[in-house]
Amino acid sequence: MKKVCFVLSAWLVLAFLGCSSIYVKSDYDHDIDFTQYTTFKWMRNPKKGSKNSVRKGSLLDKRIRRAVEQELEAKGYEVKKSGRVDALLVYHVNLQKRVEVSPARYGYYGWRRGHVHRYKQGSIIIDVVDPRLKQLIWRGAAVGTIGKPDASQEKVNAAMTKVFEKYPPE
Repeated sequence: MKKVCFVLSAWLVLAFLGCSSIYVKSDYDHDIDFTQYTTFKWMRNPKKGSKNSVRKGSLLDKRIRRAVEQELEAKGYEVKKSGRVDALLVYHVNLQKRVEVSPARYGYYGWRRGHVHRYKQGSIIIDVVDPRLKQLIWRGAAVGTIGKPDASQEKVNAAMTKVFEKYPPE
């Protein structure tokens, strides 16, 4: 039952990808020269087995990896399956329940009742790690409200395109 719940929640995490209201942010180590990173490979997810990890080999896992690889290759980088590389890639997904409360207020027709809005927020974080320094050098994230569950390859690609717009940092 836990696996079924996880699979459903993992699909929901990326359901927001088709929405136009995706908030994208990136941050990086300003002391790093990003021109030295030309080859990448995926590292094993350090949160394996946690409730926010996506099972390796699942449809969602394949779609995320494919989208990230396409973005990097379009920028002239090489993504390898094995061997030595300049940088490692890892991603994390998260699903959170949110509550937004608007307070009661007085208006033209008297007092108005407050409103409670419950929704789910999903996020995906892509990390680039330097294997020699053993530290995070760049992080990109997409966050959005989850609507209808649909994590098609096109929607995952669209979200990753937005995340990697500012990679490499200048």
